[in-house]
Amino acid sequence: MRIFTPTPRTGLLLLILSAALFSTSSYALTCKRASDGSVEQIIPLDHQINVSTANLTAGTVLWRSQTFTSTFKCTDTNNHPQGEDAYLWWDPDIKMSAIHNSLEVGVTFLGTDIDPTKIKSTDIGPGTVCQRSANGRCKPPALPQTITATYAIYIKATGNPPPANGVINDQSKYAAFQVDGEGGLNNQPNSNFRAYVSGLGNIRFISCSPKITVSANNGETVNFGAIPARNAVVGKIEKQVPFSIRADLTGQGQDCEKQTLMANFSTTYPTQDNQVILPEKNSGFGILLSRADSPNTWLSMNTPTELGYVNGSVVESNFLASLKWLSTTPKVGKFNASANIDVTFK
Repeated sequence: MRIFTPTPRTGLLLLILSAALFSTSSYALTCKRASDGSVEQIIPLDHQINVSTANLTAGTVLWRSQTFTSTFKCTDTNNHPQGEDAYLWWDPDIKMSAIHNSLEVGVTFLGTDIDPTKIKSTDIGPGTVCQRSANGRCKPPALPQTITATYAIYIKATGNPPPANGVINDQSKYAAFQVDGEGGLNNQPNSNFRAYVSGLGNIRFISCSPKITVSANNGETVNFGAIPARNAVVGKIEKQVPFSIRADLTGQGQDCEKQTLMANFSTTYPTQDNQVILPEKNSGFGILLSRADSPNTWLSMNTPTELGYVNGSVVESNFLASLKWLSTTPKVGKFNASANIDVTFK
């Protein structure tokens, strides 16, 4: 396995009727945080975020927030007794394109990075469901449901140059998404949960470009060796192999000192639960990553973990790759899978 790498009066009447029939507000849910009924979360960059000028290639991850999990309660406040799904409606104010063009600010949802300016909405499951009457029809209101979403904010480079002074001058807050119904955005204020990102003015571009290397039992490759298929027991960790990530900062810029480096793992292979890397969807086994000091606490893809604090020329952290059985009849033969590592600043 490879780890890294929208005249006549009748016409006017018809137009008005048509608009009334398709008004999005008539199909909108009210969705609030289940725990406290709140409708707003601000995810701030509340301290200076340092970004290396060394690699500003389009798509490079510059920063990720912590991961948040919120449960929402959705209710039928607009007379839609059939029930409807809840959606994350991205960039509801249509303002995120105003962010400096050197940055892409988006949301990591279900392990996938989503640019809110390029996609309209994502279905996250039933917000309300039909409440059956004695005659089998759906009677109003539809029954409320709760639904949970896990998300984080990311910042990536776009390939465009940063400001000449290295500072993003932006004190605005941007609505990343709104939880709402299938017909669109509820036009009633304070009715639906929104997540905002703020503090982009805390971004500073600095000169620091650590050289990142991976060391495992076969150079940069983790090799699990030959493993008998007869050992397969569903859920069992068959083998753990150590590897390390090293950041060498020798002569790599004057602004590295006293920075905390973060590692983010990602993969182009299929995953299970955003943690298990699958060489094939039906391979019968998968690979999990963990820190060496927490060998059974699995790392999620696209979720930052601390690599180390720069107080010298080298930062190094140890990890484990674990093979887990998912079936008692795994496929046999050679296999490969890979994971990428992005190193950013805290």
